[in-house]
Amino acid sequence: MIEFGFLFWLFFIGIVVAVLQDLKRREVDDWLNLFLLVVSFSFVVFRAIFEGDSSVFFRVGFALVFLFVIVNVFYYGHVFAGGDANLLFAMTIFFVGASFYLTLVNIVIFILFLMVAGSVYGSVYSLVLYFKDFRKVNKEIIYGVKKLGIWSWILSLVLVLAGFLNFIFFFFGIFLFFFFGFYVFAKGLEVVSMVRIVSGKDLREGDWLVDDVKVGKKIIKADWDGLSSENIELLRNKKKVKIKEGLPFVPAFLIAFLSYVFLRGWLISFFFGFN
Repeated sequence: MIEFGFLFWLFFIGIVVAVLQDLKRREVDDWLNLFLLVVSFSFVVFRAIFEGDSSVFFRVGFALVFLFVIVNVFYYGHVFAGGDANLLFAMTIFFVGASFYLTLVNIVIFILFLMVAGSVYGSVYSLVLYFKDFRKVNKEIIYGVKKLGIWSWILSLVLVLAGFLNFIFFFFGIFLFFFFGFYVFAKGLEVVSMVRIVSGKDLREGDWLVDDVKVGKKIIKADWDGLSSENIELLRNKKKVKIKEGLPFVPAFLIAFLSYVFLRGWLISFFFGFN
């Protein structure tokens, strides 16, 4: 990581602004991500020229290419939404180290922090939503358990009991049980707390439809990419459109960023013997 106070404050303030945008509108503006990328890159360029260190450009290029691949894998693998993926890419310069290897280590460590922060934050956020409307969510969970079918739960139980013959069956049985349980919990929470009905004129680019919507002879698909400006124009006269709000994930970026800043040195010293 390039240890400059300017980059820390640039990304810290930028991520805080992104958190506020995500909590309010469930999106991060493209201008913010572009601003972080351009300003941080410009800073490194001027710093490299001032110090006469041209090697940093190769490490920056390596980081840009590597993170470009990672964010596309995350986006098309439905791990990140577009704004989250763009924010991670915008942070590229912050991970550039004194060597190619250290740059790679920095990126990997931040992504690990981000995954852990996302898991903890997502669990806490989901529990808050659950207790807010636990009666309605419980009804949806019961409905989901019935809809999934009794044979799914019987299969899990049979595999657990088969664990007396071979432990691997017990492992798969427990895995299936928790997978089914998490699925019905997540669906129940989504229906109660993350789905809302809005007017077509209030739709924003990137909003996620709950179901496909037919407008005349055209069917607008409820897909991961969300609504395009063309879709919104077609839906503008609709009085009611059902959309779902995703988990505001950017707060996990702030947690991961601060964890990375304060724990990165200790972590790679412990595992790799350098900082």
